[in-house]
This record gives sequence, structure tokens and C-alpha cells, in this order.
Amino acid sequence: MKLSVPANFSFPSTVVSHGWYLLAPFRWSAKDRVLRRADLTISMDGRDLRVDGARDSAELRAKITRMFQLGVDTSEFVALTRASAPHRWVERSGFGRLLCSPTLFEDAVKIIATTNTTWRQTVRMTELLVAKCGRRTRTKQAAFPEPEDIVRFPVDELQAECRLGYRAKTMHALASGVVDGSIDLAKISDPSQTTEELFAGYRTLPGIGPYGAAHLLAMDGRHDFIAVDSEFRRFVRETYHKGNAVKDATMLRRYARWGRWKYLAYWAELWSSVANRLQPED
Repeated sequence: MKLSVPANFSFPSTVVSHGWYLLAPFRWSAKDRVLRRADLTISMDGRDLRVDGARDSAELRAKITRMFQLGVDTSEFVALTRASAPHRWVERSGFGRLLCSPTLFEDAVKIIATTNTTWRQTVRMTELLVAKCGRRTRTKQAAFPEPEDIVRFPVDELQAECRLGYRAKTMHALASGVVDGSIDLAKISDPSQTTEELFAGYRTLPGIGPYGAAHLLAMDGRHDFIAVDSEFRRFVRETYHKGNAVKDATMLRRYARWGRWKYLAYWAELWSSVANRLQPED
């Protein structure tokens, strides 16, 4: 299966500019520039995104489109970066899209796994959750668990075997709500809503606070809100305030001029500090 991509799309930039590529069931080969996910192998074929390992279908196309934000128009952001010296590399590199999961449920679970912990622990938690709860594919690979797969296990078992800590209860509550219908993810994520309405809807999900809601918005291609976490605070302090402590409001004002692209402007600055070792120059 092949999908057309936007003119300013870069496959490796999209994959590695968001840490999801390190979370199961994703597996990224920088050498081959191939992203694997269970039975799927995803690469570039000329100017088309090529997906092998599954039959072409409307559902698969919709999931791949979500994963690579193919429907997100970043042209306005790219135009703004031309007037900002720290961001001028953006247009050349094809930066501007973040790797997402195929579903909102998976993204929400992974965001819960990032809260109050280290990135290494997040990677391990996700790996154990997929191994324990994920259904096996035709090639015996573990897929990311559906809500039904998670609710089969009691909270204490998930907590102990997947090292989730208190997050086990939150993930189980999210999965249970989807299964019993009390949480309607399609309604909550309806793109016809304003960004503020989406933000409020995401905050109703178990375990999703302001940080998580802003992160989910960015994965919709909406960057109006910055997900304020310890990494944001560290980066802004060290980059602009000589390591001195400053209020969150002061940090956020630095990106106000970017309007609805605030989060992406910050993310570009953060990512550029590690880009050279993550992605070779084209």
C-alpha cells in the first residue's frame, strides 16, 4: 500500500522528532530508515509512504494518516519559521509533524505512562504492557492492547507485572470506560470542535491533566497549548534564563508570538538540540 505525503513531509524527521518511536510496538531502524510496528513495515518509496505487511483498507489508511499527521497543514508554521533564526532549519529538514499512535486510546495510555516517571521507565512500562496484554499477530508479534485486552486483567496484576505503579488503576479506568461506553473517544476527539473544547474534553479522560491534554492536542496537529512538564521547564531555564528558576507564565510568554503554533515552536527548539545525532542530514 502506498500513500501520498504532503510536499514538506520528511519521513525520518517525523519519526524521530517525537519519542513515541521508542515505545512498543514501534521499532525504528535509523540505518535502513524503516519503521516497524507488529507486522507492518513502513518506509518511503520515492515520494510515497509505503506500508507493507497488511492488506490495503480504509481503516489502515486512516490509521497511517493519523500516525504521520498526513492531514495536518503545517505551511503557516513553516512560513513563520523563515523569520526566526533558531527555526530556519525547519523548512529544509521537513520538521513539523509528530509521530502518533494509530488510535487516541493508545496515545492516551502512553501519555499516562510518561507522568511522574523517567523516560526509561516509560519505555519499560510500555514494553511490558504490550507483551502482557497485546494480542499476537499472524507472525506472533505483540500488538498494542485494545481496551478489551487491558480490562481482562485486574489492576494489581497490571501494577505488579507491568511496573505501572498507580498508573495501572488509571489505565484500567480508561480502558473500562471505553469498553462500557461511558467514555466516547470519538465524541471527545471530534475535530469539528474548537481547540478549547478539545482541550476540555481530553481533560475529562482518566489520568489526563493539562500536560496530557496539551500533548494530545499536539497529536491532533493543534499546538495552541504547551504541555508544561519538567523537560519544558529545564529547557527554557537553561536556554533562556541561564539555569535560573522562573515562573511557568514567564516561560510560556516566550512562545506567545507563535499563536496557534506555540507548542511546535518550542518542540522545534528542543528537538534541534539533539537532531544531529538522531537524524543524519539529507
